[in-house]
Amino acid sequence: MKIALRVLSVIGALYLFLVGIKGMSSAIKNMGAGVAESIFTTTSDPVIALFIGVFATVLFQSSSTTTSLIVGMVSSGALGLAGAIPMIMGANIGTTVTNTIVSIGHLNRGNEFKRAFAASTVHDFFNILSVLILFPIEMTFHVIQRSAEWVASLMFGKIQNADILTAKSPIKIVIKSGAKFVEKFSFGNDIIYLILSVLITFAMLYALVKILRSLVLKKVEAFFDQYIFKTALRAIGFGIVLTIMVQSSSITTSLVVPLAGAGVLTLRQIFPFTLGANIGTTVTALLAAITGTVSALIAAIGHLFFNIFGIAIVYCLPFLRNIPLKCADWIADQAVKNKLIPVLYLLLVFVGTPLTIILLGR
Repeated sequence: MKIALRVLSVIGALYLFLVGIKGMSSAIKNMGAGVAESIFTTTSDPVIALFIGVFATVLFQSSSTTTSLIVGMVSSGALGLAGAIPMIMGANIGTTVTNTIVSIGHLNRGNEFKRAFAASTVHDFFNILSVLILFPIEMTFHVIQRSAEWVASLMFGKIQNADILTAKSPIKIVIKSGAKFVEKFSFGNDIIYLILSVLITFAMLYALVKILRSLVLKKVEAFFDQYIFKTALRAIGFGIVLTIMVQSSSITTSLVVPLAGAGVLTLRQIFPFTLGANIGTTVTALLAAITGTVSALIAAIGHLFFNIFGIAIVYCLPFLRNIPLKCADWIADQAVKNKLIPVLYLLLVFVGTPLTIILLGR
């Protein structure tokens, strides 16, 4: 009976945790929408386009939203594919900010924080490394763009402009309704909404870690080891499926942060899961392409190819695979020693650097 209650408590805390993340995303999106619209304009410079993708996704808290905007701009002719592909690469980096924010909820808990921060930043470092490798290749040879165009021509023949269709996820709808309920207590103020959402997220984060530990940690570890994270391919597959269900890589990658903090999952188990989330987040747009036949969904196919090429190059080559892991371990060590480092890391990587480059480029 006690175990059943604890399992129900985990489910309830998990739901409220996701509601908190959704609330944070919505509040930040509301506050940043005007800024995003003003910077989300066409540019002939691929480097500036890359950082527009990063910053816009940080403001929207969703690479799906950013990609949809990019796709719409390509569809209307306001943006060419040469600018869209770098923006999509930037969106991949920007989408990891949510799970890094979530990891700061463990800040004063020593090794628990170290594990959580490393689990969140490994996704950052993988996406950054993928961009560092693939961006110059794409700018020189246009491999992603040409591959996407070829696949799109096979699927649709001559591409026609059409509206993008958005798939609905029942899980996402339930989470959104919970976030809307929380929003009622903000009295229309986005800052209050953000504060409430942060409090709910961190409270549920604390509750999840406590309950998971009380559920005989070794049994939980054995379940994950035996069934879900036994091999890298299983972890990637689980990441893809879960992200398709929730339609947000931000949510699925944030989900494993408390598991890492509690010691249920290791960094090496989480790493391939985040790669699956990268692929899963592209599926909604691809489904829309099949039902809506949009010319600009070459950009969505390009997003998929970027993630597949990144996994093929970075994860499949051991010397490159270890770079994100070592970087995540190193910065987690530094963050434990100095509590300002995670805050500075967030501000520098996700706000300061992209915004400075965009403004200087203008």
